[in-house]
Amino acid sequence: MIDGMIDHNIKVRSRWLRLFLVFGLAVLILRLGYIQLFKSEAWAKSAEAIWRTKATIEAVRGTIYDRNGKKLAYTTAAYNVSADIDQMKAAKQAVDNPKAKKSKELEAWQGDPQVYAQKLAPLLKMPENKIYEILTSKPQGGVDLKQAVDADTAEKIEKLNLNGIFLTKTTTRHYPNGPLAAHVLGFVTKDGKGGAGVELQYDDVLRGKDGSRRFLQDSKGNPLPYEEEEIKSAVDGKDIWLTIDETIQHYAEDALDSLVQKYKPENASIVVADPNTGEILALANRPTFNPNKFGESEQKVLDNNRAVNATFEPGSTFKIVTMTAALAEQKVSLNETFTAGVLNVSGTPIHDWNYSQKGSRPLTFRQGMEQSSNVGMILLGQRLGWDKLYDYIYRFGFNQKTGVDLPGEGRSILFEPQQKSDINLASTSFGQGNAVTPMQQVAAVSAVANGGKVMRPFVMKEIRDPKTDATIQEQKPHVISEVATPEVMATMRDVMEGIVKNDEAKAGYIEGYRIAGKTGTAQIAKATGGYEDDRYIGSFIGFAPADKPKVLVYVTVDSPNNDLQFGNVVATPFAKEVFANVLPYIGFKVEGSKPVQVNPNNLIKYSNVPNWIGMNRNQALETAKVNQIRLQILGTGEKVTAQWPKAGTKILAGGSGIVIAGNGKDSQGNVQVPDLTGKSMKEAFEILSILDLVPDPTGSGYVTGQEQKGGSFVPAGSKIKLTFGPG
Repeated sequence: MIDGMIDHNIKVRSRWLRLFLVFGLAVLILRLGYIQLFKSEAWAKSAEAIWRTKATIEAVRGTIYDRNGKKLAYTTAAYNVSADIDQMKAAKQAVDNPKAKKSKELEAWQGDPQVYAQKLAPLLKMPENKIYEILTSKPQGGVDLKQAVDADTAEKIEKLNLNGIFLTKTTTRHYPNGPLAAHVLGFVTKDGKGGAGVELQYDDVLRGKDGSRRFLQDSKGNPLPYEEEEIKSAVDGKDIWLTIDETIQHYAEDALDSLVQKYKPENASIVVADPNTGEILALANRPTFNPNKFGESEQKVLDNNRAVNATFEPGSTFKIVTMTAALAEQKVSLNETFTAGVLNVSGTPIHDWNYSQKGSRPLTFRQGMEQSSNVGMILLGQRLGWDKLYDYIYRFGFNQKTGVDLPGEGRSILFEPQQKSDINLASTSFGQGNAVTPMQQVAAVSAVANGGKVMRPFVMKEIRDPKTDATIQEQKPHVISEVATPEVMATMRDVMEGIVKNDEAKAGYIEGYRIAGKTGTAQIAKATGGYEDDRYIGSFIGFAPADKPKVLVYVTVDSPNNDLQFGNVVATPFAKEVFANVLPYIGFKVEGSKPVQVNPNNLIKYSNVPNWIGMNRNQALETAKVNQIRLQILGTGEKVTAQWPKAGTKILAGGSGIVIAGNGKDSQGNVQVPDLTGKSMKEAFEILSILDLVPDPTGSGYVTGQEQKGGSFVPAGSKIKLTFGPG
């Protein structure tokens, strides 16, 4: 009986269990059916969202070239250095565990942040204590050590085999000439955007558009095999070719370094332009910065593109405007005389700069320009009157920005019509009272040089496709306005040539070259009104050859450390240096087969570089001696196989050349290092390039020191550390 009851209970329970299982299975089937019919698409998307990921395909930023195709800025491979604290600790624990299997001598220091800091400091160029601080700043996880180290440094770090130190490939913007043309080129910020200069002005053109790819990944983030990827290709940035000539830029920067070394001004700038087109051939400022290390410079230096954004009273260079207006309106004859020295205007005596030495005396108006007489220009301003003089000031473009294609162009400050007065007319006539920009000065004096057209200055010559090298956009010369007839401007060129030729100091005169120009010296205005007692801006603007100008040079010097702050002292000699280098470079020969004898100190002598290739060592040395060239011979071979500078180049007499005899390498394939002391940055870079060596510069100007000494041998492709400073 009892057994029957037990069997009955088991059967009942079994029946209920089967019923429950059937019901549960039915619910599950219904649920699965519901999901398949109504939720499958949404859940599939949710799952795919977990498995599918998106990666950015970075566009390559366009390259910036000079007008001759030399790279000034380009994107190159780089590596970010980071540390995994957890992996470092694991390595340290393994080393400290006496039961762990030992592996060579590395185990003694693997994972030790102090040792890591010692080994990484010279490669990352960071203090040991800084690296140690970073490596011990977090108890776990990852930390960044340094961004964008070069491939050479990354390779050295990889060879250290440091557990927990990782390299991630990325890209970086590289400026091969360091600080050369820094304010023209600008820099690229860490987020890949242009931060100044051309990099900012043409950021949209250079940057391109990033692409993307979508793919399925496993739990570790690895792409799943055989899965199709959805790819949106990146559109690389376009290349920009500038009007800048790298060689002329070097000449301008070298002259500027010499200026800064001698007079230590607060600021200084040199602009070199083609007055016929408005193309900027060189633009340099001091102080400056290295775009490769822009983060190390103060913001005020990064922003100080003084040649573009400065506004200041021009001083006597503005007398060009007054004289041009008077000639065009037939208000003056150059041979007409006036009494120079002092002139009373509305009860205020205005003196010539040399009145205390020369007193009052008769001058022709041509002599008035040559001697920069304020009195002469005031008289011409009075003859013209306010409206006519300002008409020409506007024609020269001083009432508007030039539109130069660089960021932050300054704006002029001119007297308003309601400020008409005799004293303001007088001060305007000789360059005080109004404030203008360097770009306006360049554009205005270009009009004198080219026959009357004010040209818009510009630095972007062409935009090209990096794959096909096809020109996408070309910037043409643009005329802002026309000032006066070619005949009037020819007279002005003659007057300005006389200013340089008849200067007693011969500060800008080069025998055999026809240079026209005008100096300026202006007191610096106080923000509160009036002028500084001991601070001036000296300047020189000129062009050559005077009859058919091809190059214009403008030098400005702010507050030079010198008792004589005159433009003819602090600015003109450095414009002369630029002319002396640029004119032979662009193909102008010294005029006249029998030069007039002048002070030898003012005569610049040149040597023609012979073709040494193919000569033996003794022949090369003898030929160099005949041509007054100091020659370095590198390599152990007998025949010359390469040379610098190239044959036919004009260099200053007494300059140096370098030739390679044989292949320039020793039996182990190492390259002999040249002595580069005294070489400009451009020259040093050119020499190292033909030797398959890489410059690693610090500073700017001329080579004052090098880590690898001349005559030593280093592996091909080695970096040669050079220190540059003022010459």
